Amino acid sequence: MSRGLYTLTSGMLTQQKKIEISSNNIANINTTGYKKEQAVTTNFGSLLINKLQQNGIYESSTPLGEVSLIRITEDNNTIHSQGTLDETNGAYDFAIIGAGFFAVNNNGTNLYTRNGSFNLDEDGYLIFSDKGRVQGEFGDIFIGTDKYDFLEDGSIYIDGELIDRISIYDFEDYNTLDKASEGMYGATAEPYLVDMPQLKKGMLERSNVNLTQEMTDVLSSQRALQSNSQALKMYDLVMESAANQIGRIN
Repeated sequence: MSRGLYTLTSGMLTQQKKIEISSNNIANINTTGYKKEQAVTTNFGSLLINKLQQNGIYESSTPLGEVSLIRITEDNNTIHSQGTLDETNGAYDFAIIGAGFFAVNNNGTNLYTRNGSFNLDEDGYLIFSDKGRVQGEFGDIFIGTDKYDFLEDGSIYIDGELIDRISIYDFEDYNTLDKASEGMYGATAEPYLVDMPQLKKGMLERSNVNLTQEMTDVLSSQRALQSNSQALKMYDLVMESAANQIGRIN
């Protein structure tokens, strides 16, 4: 009986976690470059059901199957699909077409992002918010003006002279990325430089969150949570009845 209590309780906790993840996705639907997350669930344990067969003094068993004991949320899986592009006409706004990330030098360590909403610091270097300077082939990218020419491979020209080229990095395995903040990642593996990236100036990539899908997931998780809650109340009533009535001497 207690096994059912554990199973239902773990189900409620799992559905609550799913609701929290979907709610965070919805909250970041307008965050530039944000990538949606999904809950990854797994069995905490399983029970092998066997049918015993007795032949004389020998016993053998036939496996019938496995029963899950507890379902838990193991991890969050980030979906790195392309978001739609918005035209901003910003002088320092960039969007990546296809795979890859911008690199931002944050106190000597590179962070990676799809958010290309950049600006210039007081020294004329291209920066991302307060996180650090955007990296190019020659290191920190110095522009110093909004009067420059830009090619889709990331090349920046001023008065016909190549100043730098925005570096776009990618990873063999996105599981090596660790979320540093919304839309920014650290890496436990070395990235590789994308040879021929495609960038758009004056555009930003929106999040890849589908509002309709997220709302549907929230409603589905809420219904599952409510069903588990009602079943848990029934278990509680049955156990109370068992404790109060079974074994009573009349």
